[in-house]
Amino acid sequence: MTVILNGTPIAESIIKALKGRVEALKSHGVEPHLFLIQVGRNEAIETYVRAKIRRGAKIGIKVSHKILDENITYEALNEEIANISGMSDVNGVMIENPLPKHLDFFKAVESIPFYKDVDGMTPTNQGMIALKNEFLTPATAAAVTKILTELHLPGGTTATIINRSPIVGKPLALMLLNRDFTVTVCHSKTGDIRSISRNSQVLVTAVGTPNFIDRSYVTEDSIVVDVGINPVDGGIRGDANYEELFGYVRAITPVPGGVGPITATQIMENTVKATEYQNSFNKK
Repeated sequence: MTVILNGTPIAESIIKALKGRVEALKSHGVEPHLFLIQVGRNEAIETYVRAKIRRGAKIGIKVSHKILDENITYEALNEEIANISGMSDVNGVMIENPLPKHLDFFKAVESIPFYKDVDGMTPTNQGMIALKNEFLTPATAAAVTKILTELHLPGGTTATIINRSPIVGKPLALMLLNRDFTVTVCHSKTGDIRSISRNSQVLVTAVGTPNFIDRSYVTEDSIVVDVGINPVDGGIRGDANYEELFGYVRAITPVPGGVGPITATQIMENTVKATEYQNSFNKK
C-alpha cells in the first residue's frame, strides 16, 4: 500500500509554530515584514504574490509588494533592492522569479543582504549550507528535507535527485548530506538515470516534464518526492506519473498538495527567522 506524503499537515504545523514566534516578536514591538519585488507584469507571478500576502496575514507577517518597470536596468534594479533592503522595518526581501530576459536572477539577488535573503539564494546563504549552518535555505529544498525528516529514515539512506539547480538540486543535496543521506545528483548529461534511481531508496524529481517518472525509474520500495509543477489542461501535474506509481511505490507526494504547501510556508518561516536574527532573538 502506497503512503501518500501529504504536505498540508506539515505546513499547518509550521504555521502554528510561526504564529507563536510572531506573537513573541510583536510583544517586543517587532512586526515581521516581507517585501516582494517584481519586475514587469506577470499574472502567474501576481497569483503567487497574492497567495503570499494571504499566508503572511494568516501568520501575522506584513507583506509588501512593488512592481518595477520590465525594462529596468541592472543599475536601477540594484538601487531599488538596496533602498528596500536598507529600510529598517523590512526584515525579508524576495525577488519574484522569473525576471525579464535581460536580467539575471542570481546576479540580482546578490544585492540582498544575506540576513534578509528569505529565498536563500545569495552566495552566502547557499555556501553556509555546506558548512552545516542552515540559516536561510531555499524554500523547495527545505520543504523536501522536512518531508523526508518526518519519515525518520536511517543514516546512510540512499537518495537520487534529478536536478542540479541552485534552487533545488544543489542545496538539497547538501542538506541531505548534512542529515547523513548518501546522495547522487543526476542531470541532463547523466547516463542511465533509470538504473541510478532504481538503486536509490529515495527519488526526488524536479525535471519540469509532466509524467516523466514512470515505473521504470522506481521499485516497490521507492519513496518518490515530486517537486514538479507542470501546467496541464488547466491544472497542475508533477513530474511523476502519479496514477501509475500509486499502489506500486512505497510512498509518494501528490501534486498539488505535497511539496507545495510546505514550500509556500517556508518563505514565511525564513522571514520570521530573519526577523529574529535582526532583533537578536535566538541569534546564532
